[in-house]
Amino acid sequence: MEELKRYRIIRKIGEGGTSIAYMAKDLRTGKKVTLKVLKADKQRSQKARKNMENEAAVLKSLKHPRIQKLIEHRDDHMVTEYISGSSLAEKLKRNGVYSEKEAVGIALELIGILKYLHGLKEPVIYRDLKPANIIIGKDGKVSLIDFGAARFYRKGEKSDTSYLGTVGFAAPEQYGTLGQTDPKTDIYCFGMTLLQMTTGIDIKDEAALENFKLNGFPTLSEAFTKIINKCIKPGRDDRFRSCAEIEKALSESIVKRKRSGITRYIRLGVAAAILAAVLSGTILYSKPVINYISCDAETRMPAFRGRLYVAKERITEFINKEILKEER
Repeated sequence: MEELKRYRIIRKIGEGGTSIAYMAKDLRTGKKVTLKVLKADKQRSQKARKNMENEAAVLKSLKHPRIQKLIEHRDDHMVTEYISGSSLAEKLKRNGVYSEKEAVGIALELIGILKYLHGLKEPVIYRDLKPANIIIGKDGKVSLIDFGAARFYRKGEKSDTSYLGTVGFAAPEQYGTLGQTDPKTDIYCFGMTLLQMTTGIDIKDEAALENFKLNGFPTLSEAFTKIINKCIKPGRDDRFRSCAEIEKALSESIVKRKRSGITRYIRLGVAAAILAAVLSGTILYSKPVINYISCDAETRMPAFRGRLYVAKERITEFINKEILKEER
């Protein structure tokens, strides 16, 4: 086709049911682009063309630094900005699961993108959030690609015109019996994405999923586990109401984790200091120490415990103030 002569294909980067995506070079600008072409047997399909037209319409309405920009759209192909980096799926396969701390950083960036989409005058529901569609750039920044399943949310509509998504990540309502998809649908997909990136659990394994819901996961904090579990509730009314709520919960989980870490180190330090003092005192003055303990324990220990309690409360208050300063 004449229009495609403008682009030189470099390599294939993905394939779906109706189209193939390539990294290509725009011979006019010299820049890399993503070229998405309908498969030969789908080029006459009205449904396939309509889906590509819808994706182009969605991308045309978006202006976000972490979402690929639309360059052009024709009946059988679409060209978008090429976003370099590795997908989260590739990174998980290569390096294994992320720590909770790493995952929260990625999650906050993702939730920022979703908050933008849901906050538009005509909200966009992404519907296909999963590791394969999340790109981590060399700068560590997170981007979202492939808006083939995205749709505009229109209040009052009873159902979606097409049911798209990925099994395991897709929310129950994406299967077409519970009304149209909405921002809470993306929240479900977000929760399943967090679950996979931090635990490696096969999200299609119902038994493993149920075990996580009941018992959590050894490497995850209680606060972070609660966030995931609230995101992936089957009923929409039981999930977080918005991305802003998740953002707040994630930020609070950071504070709790830092507070827990600092408190643990302080406790270890205090315990080590007391132990060292006891051991050194015992070695040097074992007899006087034994006499002291036996004679004065009943009168002195309650006061000692009281002083320790007061010290603990003051240390906790100091930690909370310092963490809040840091977060601001």
